[in-house]
Amino acid sequence: MGEVKKVLFVCIRNTARSIIAEAIFNSLAKKWKAESAGIERAERIDEKVREILERKGLKAKEKTKDSGRHEPRRIQFDRHGMRRELYNPTNSKKRVVSWNVEDPVGKGDEVYEKVFNSISENIKTLLKEIEG
Repeated sequence: MGEVKKVLFVCIRNTARSIIAEAIFNSLAKKWKAESAGIERAERIDEKVREILERKGLKAKEKTKDSGRHEPRRIQFDRHGMRRELYNPTNSKKRVVSWNVEDPVGKGDEVYEKVFNSISENIKTLLKEIEG
């Protein structure tokens, strides 16, 4: 078996969107593995994210982490004040894609559900592209 290909989901604090994306991606992918990270350090994952993932039968990772490394494929969440200059990878050979998905933190349950569904659809499209 060859080397596992990786994708890195990045958002500001690694507390919501990137956590959701990592959980969904890893539940659906066959040949790839996802990790998530943030450009700022956060103390904990958003509790509503844990709740929605649990309702969907998925598990959130335990800790947040900083985005210190670049995976071969990198998906960043870009909306509401995202600081693009922090997201430009130093290695131009890496593939970086931005998904315009609202940050649900501090908003109502319906926004979390909408964000979950949007990320899920994006991941299904991505997996068709990379896994065939």
